[in-house]
Order: sequence, then structure tokens, then C-alpha cells
Amino acid sequence: MTASSRLAAAAVLALILAIYGAVPLVATPTFPQALWTVGFAQSFANASMATIHAANIGAPQPAAIAFGLAGAWPAGLFISGGLHPADAYAAMVALWLGVAFFGAYGLARLAGAAPAAALGGAALWLSMPMVWAHADYSMLGLGFALLPCYFLCALLVLLRGTHAALYPLACVVAVFMDGYSFVMFAVGASVLGVWLYWRLAERRRDLARRALPLHLASFGLAAGLYVLYVDAASFPPMPLDAFRTWGLDLAFFAVPAEGLHWVPDALGWSAARSEERFFGDASIWRSSFALPLVLAALWAWWKVRGAALATGLLAVLVLGFYLALGPSLKVHATHTPAEDGKTMSAAQALAPTGSAWLSTRVPGLRDMRSAYRWLALTVFSAWLLLMLWLASGKRAPLLAAALVGLLNLPHPAEKWATGRHNREMFLRLDAELLDDLGRFVRPGDRIAFLPWGNDVLANYLVSRLAAVSYNVGGDKNVARAYRHWPQTLRQIPMGAVEPGFPAQALLLLARGEADAVVLPYVDLFWAAHFWPSPSAHAARLRPAIAAIERSGLARVTEREFYALVRLARAPGPGAEADVLGALCAPPICLRGDRLAPETAPATLAAGQFRVRLYGAGRSGGAGRIEVLSEQPGFEHASIALVTSGPGVPGGILAEGYVNLHYRTEDFQLRLVPGEGDLLRVESYEVLPRPRPGAKAP
Repeated sequence: MTASSRLAAAAVLALILAIYGAVPLVATPTFPQALWTVGFAQSFANASMATIHAANIGAPQPAAIAFGLAGAWPAGLFISGGLHPADAYAAMVALWLGVAFFGAYGLARLAGAAPAAALGGAALWLSMPMVWAHADYSMLGLGFALLPCYFLCALLVLLRGTHAALYPLACVVAVFMDGYSFVMFAVGASVLGVWLYWRLAERRRDLARRALPLHLASFGLAAGLYVLYVDAASFPPMPLDAFRTWGLDLAFFAVPAEGLHWVPDALGWSAARSEERFFGDASIWRSSFALPLVLAALWAWWKVRGAALATGLLAVLVLGFYLALGPSLKVHATHTPAEDGKTMSAAQALAPTGSAWLSTRVPGLRDMRSAYRWLALTVFSAWLLLMLWLASGKRAPLLAAALVGLLNLPHPAEKWATGRHNREMFLRLDAELLDDLGRFVRPGDRIAFLPWGNDVLANYLVSRLAAVSYNVGGDKNVARAYRHWPQTLRQIPMGAVEPGFPAQALLLLARGEADAVVLPYVDLFWAAHFWPSPSAHAARLRPAIAAIERSGLARVTEREFYALVRLARAPGPGAEADVLGALCAPPICLRGDRLAPETAPATLAAGQFRVRLYGAGRSGGAGRIEVLSEQPGFEHASIALVTSGPGVPGGILAEGYVNLHYRTEDFQLRLVPGEGDLLRVESYEVLPRPRPGAKAP
């Protein structure tokens, strides 16, 4: 590349970065996914850049980021270098977009395009809606952007037998960048490898002896490393309706969504779309416009069909498009306001496509829930076909490429304004919430945000404060962390504020499992999408806060966006007994003074409990307490009544233990006296089994 070409490439790339909003100190490409990612990145930087697990979030086990390690780790490196997390994220995106740009340039050159045409082709690639419209999905968009770079590494091996070391490197980067683009890379490279083996007789020996083993080893190595890192095998496949819901609608493919594309909007070619009418979410119709590119690619294939790669690329294009449709064909499919737009049944579609068995049985493919994203493979193949045609040097492919690029363009001014606004939200979040919370949370504090959920904002807050939180963002990360949480926290249902919530919060503190409990008034998922965020939980948390204050067992600090609770005394068995004595409430504790003829159904969390029946009398030995669920014949335990005198000291008629393996919504105690028993029942209690050294409350 000449000096003038390098200058032109730098200018084009700078313009692309500005449109993407990847300009450190000025703009940030996205807000929600950036918050999620830099939470991990900040945690890496807090410990050491030699680590790839976040010790600040998802406690007690260090958290592996579910996807995007290839983005989070460089962002952590930039944070370690002194950049604000928002700017570190922008710098990371700029880095990978630069790699994507020059990877696309290199692949266009491999296809035979002249240097100037290849630069234009690289810019055309990054103009694709499948790439820029997924910027809000962080490393998903970067994974799509890097597809030409990945395939360049593959095709250098397949076509020339060179640069073999780059192939496994590309596979490892791909799998740790994003799962969708990794699977597309594996499928596309496999199809091209088979095609080239059939098409190029002179390359068959080398392909069989060197390229095929390298191909299998590279993808096997990458997949193995990923499974070891994130324990991916532990997550069940998604239902088929999810694939159908997020399948490509042909109307989205043919007509762009209103408000996204500069030229189609100006010409009135765009269509208004919203989740109130269409299935899935905005990610589908924001990114799926690709008809002009595919038409140009089909024309290109006809012109260059004799080239070695041409028909192989056409096969990849068709396969990607077919898989993008999902298990059902949709054309402008809508739902009524009464129907759930996040679940589409087969009856609501035009016809089956026949791919359902792929989505339910084939490893890798059954994890591609958002089926429309396969369109990225179609878009890549179409682009490379256009590059093959562009290599002819004729005017027609130049005009076709220019037209496609023009139709692809987003609104530059709006994209720039959005990037600047994203960075401003970061700074405002710091000033209004992070700095205030930092006045009351010390580095190293163990924090529980309650009620818990998919707490994306916790990633950022806790890592920035160098504290440690059970909470974490990302559904896979939450599921993994939940398996290791203390039973006290696991007893609290996701997102719930039940009657026993105040006691549950205090038990975390009394048992020393948390140093502080934070009750956020904002939703930690939605507040990570826009800031400032409304205090959605304030009203339902206030009764719980009042109960905690009335107990006298804790100090409550109330602020604008949260309340923070710390124990008023040292944690331990005595503090635990005080909590259960003052705030016994389901689902962690039951008490009552009436047992006739049986207790009313109650909710009790999973765990070990001590059951006591108080009163006086005498039993002949056959009497018992049945601990059961309302379901017929389902008995958790049977506890014999005391057989001597007027009961044991303390008036205990029966005492025993029950282990509930799951949350029970219809828990009951039933007294079954024996023949001749004389009993007076005064009260009962079902309390968590005391820990060693704890006194009875």
C-alpha cells in the first residue's frame, strides 16, 4: 500500500469510526452493552491483566464473561492505561473495527480487486446494516464486522496453503468474540473447503493432507477452549418457537425500517415498524435490509461464475439465507395487541421451511436462537461476490457497489449524536449514582443488590467501586452464579419482594454472607439501557425498608436512587437468632398459634428447617406431626410426638427436621394424634435449622 493509499485508508477509517461512535474522549458506540462489558473489563484491571475472570461480580466464584472476552480484555487493558471505561470501550471498538477494515481490504485484494477498489470494498463492508445496526449488541456487531478477516485467514490456507498460523488464531478470536459469527465462520469455511476440493483438482492433495486437519484442529481447539472457559454445555437449548419468532421476515429483508437509512428515508422507501405489531424485537428489522446487495451479488455471480470461489460463495449465500428464515416462512407477519410478540407459533406463519430439525438437533446450530442473524453469512458472501466482480475493473460493479453503499448508509449526524449521548450517559451515571454509592461502599465489601435479577448495571457499579457482588448481568452469567450462591440468597425468588423479604435481607448480613445490602430504586437491567432511569422499585421497597428500620437490627441509609442496609451489630449466631425472632415471615420462617385441624398452606423456600410444636399433654407413642405438601400423598417428613409426661422442658410436644429440596408453595403441618393421646397445642414454628453455636430465637 502506497503512502497515498495509507492516507486514504486512514481518512476512510476515521469517517467510519465517527459514524460508529467509536471515538475515545468524544463518543461511545453503545450504552447498555458497554456497561455490561466494561464491568468485566474493570474487574480484570482491578486484579491483573493476566486474569480472564471477573472477581468483583457473580460471587462467590469469579465470573467468566459469557461472550465477548476478545472485547472485554482489550477494554481492560485500556482502563489499566488510564482511560475512563466509556473511552476504553470506544477504543476497543475502534481497534477491532480497524482490524475488520484492513481484513476486508486484504480479502478484497485476495479476490483480485485493485488497491483503490479494495479500500472502497472495505468501506462498503462496514456500511452493512448487519454490522452497524448491531453496535448495541457489542461483540455481536464486531463479530459480524470481522467475518472478512476470519475468512481471509481461511482462504489463504484453502487457496494458497500459506499463513497457516493465522487460521487457529482467527478461530480463537472468533469464538471469544461472539458465538454467532463463530458458528457462521465454521459453516461457511467448511462449505468453501468442500467446494474448493471439488473445484480445484490441483489443490486436492494439499487440502486433504494439510488444510482439512488444520481446519478441524483450529475449530476444535477454539470450541474446546470456550467450553472450558464458560461451561457452555450447562445451558439447555431454546424452544423452537424462539427460532420462529426471531426468524427473518422477508418484508424486513426487502424494505428498510423507517428512521434508520439516510437515502431510503429521504425517498420515502422506508416502512414504520414496532414491537406492538411485529414479532421479535427491533434488532430484526433494524439490520435485515439487504435486498439490493443480494441482487447485485446474484448479478455478480453470473458475471464471474467461472471463478474458483464464485459458486461456492453462492452456496454459502443460499445456505445462510435459508437458515436465517428459521423454521417458518414469514412475510410481513404481525400479531394482535392481545398476542405475545415474543412467542410465535407455527400456526401464525405462512409455512414451515423444513429447518426445524437443524434448530433442535444439530450442536452449534441449536444455539443460534436469533435465526435472522444467519443473514450476516449471506451478506458476507454477497459482498465477496461483488468484490470478485469488482476485480474485473469494469464500471458496472463500481456503480452497483456505490448504489448498495448509498442505500446502506445510516443517518450520519444522528449516529454521531447518539455516540456522544452514550458517553454523556456514562458520565452522568458516574456523577449521580456511582460517586454517591462510593461514599457508603468500601473496597472489598460484599454486596447483595435485592431484589436480584439480570443486574447489568451491577457489573459496572461494583467493579468500579472495587467491591464484590453476588449480582451480575447477563442471563447465562446469572444462571452460573446462582449455582454457587449461599442458600440464604437462593431462597429469594428472582425479582420478588415477598413478606419475608426484610428478614431475608437481614439474614444475609447476620450470617456474614454480605457486608451490605443495597435496595436499588431503579431497575438494574433497564437503568443500564438509559440514564437517568425512573425509580421503578421505590414504592414496593418502602414497606420492606420500614420493617427493617422498625426491627432495630440494622442501619438504613436512604439516598435518591437506593437504600443501603448494614447490620447494627457484629454478624454471627446471636445476630441470626435476633433476626428470626424479630422478623419471622414466609418463605424463610413460619410461626403460628393455631393448628386446627391443620395449618393453612404456606410458602417455604428450599433448605433445612427445624419444626417444633409447643403445648402440653401426653402421647402413647403413635402420635405424629406430618410435614407435607397439599399434593395428595406427598409427605416431606413425619415427626413423632413426645411420649413422656407433660412435654419436655419448654413445652415442646414435637421436634424434628425437614429438608426441602425445592421451593414449596403449599407447605402444611398436620397433627395426627394416636389413640388415647391427651394434647393441648399452643403454637408451632418452622425455622431455618440453627447453625452451630446459634441460640434458639
